[in-house]
Amino acid sequence: MKTKDVETDAGSTDLASYILAVTEQLKRERKFAAAHGYVSALHSFQDFAGGRGTPLPMDEVFTPMRLKAYEEWLMQKKKRPLKVNSVTSYMSSLRAVYNRWMPVGTPGHNPQLFAGVHTRVVSQTKRALRGWQMEKLLRAENDDLTREERRALAYFRLMFLCRGIPFIDLAHLRRQDLQGQYLVYLRHKTQKPMRVKLSPEALRLLRGLGQKTNPSSPYLLPILDAEIQDGWEQYLSYQIALRNFNRTLKQAVKRMLPGVPVSSYTARHTWATLAYHMGQSIGIISQSLGHSSIRVTETYLKPFENERIDEVNRQLIAAVKKGKWKRSMLYSIL
Repeated sequence: MKTKDVETDAGSTDLASYILAVTEQLKRERKFAAAHGYVSALHSFQDFAGGRGTPLPMDEVFTPMRLKAYEEWLMQKKKRPLKVNSVTSYMSSLRAVYNRWMPVGTPGHNPQLFAGVHTRVVSQTKRALRGWQMEKLLRAENDDLTREERRALAYFRLMFLCRGIPFIDLAHLRRQDLQGQYLVYLRHKTQKPMRVKLSPEALRLLRGLGQKTNPSSPYLLPILDAEIQDGWEQYLSYQIALRNFNRTLKQAVKRMLPGVPVSSYTARHTWATLAYHMGQSIGIISQSLGHSSIRVTETYLKPFENERIDEVNRQLIAAVKKGKWKRSMLYSIL
């Protein structure tokens, strides 16, 4: 069944049956992240509405009042209230479902339906470490960590040392991607070719971690199960590996940097931010990270612009107070 063939009669289409039909099509198209987002949103909305077996006619789901009530429920959950960006994720998936079911321009489509709920990602506080914090994690002894925590910390160090390689790219590295002192691979997200020269420390970490990999596995590191062949199951397996990594990494870092939040994104953001503060151009940083455009890199660095401006202001004022401001400099500005 093609996605566009899914029944669109507002009076008879149930949210669950519609989303499950759409996700099957998405799986066949290998759009696993979208399929996962749709199913997660469905399960969440079912929990809000009364349980997995609750009927959910589309014309009752997609009303401004119902969507607002769902948003408030998400943000006020007793066990674990969600932050704005998590709410945005669910709402964005529901909006995508609505636009499939009731395409823009068709009779009955309401372009303002989601105007009263969160559908845009909010810029969060910085997710990068300070230089001294990253140095501490690179130099820290691992004696008091569990085996799993030591491995998670080693992956984190390797991600930073390899120009902030994303965890998904690290997990999917193949044996042939290690070519002497270089990692040569394709970005999982953009298929952009990458060539990273490895420092001696990074090479030692990579080889040490690789010793735990099953000899028959095509993967360089023991993160993914090579025996899983189905694309959807591979996607779910990676999601489990990612959750386990984030949980274990937080446990390890908590011992060394109490109160400092970390995740799989932190190594990448830290590399980019430290390079930025060293004066590297955004273009070079963008190329180093394998971003599709400089605009993507700018979103990484935007939270740090004010810090850099404040530092320039501090240096300028200090220079004036110390009499280092030369008359010639004033003339050049004027």
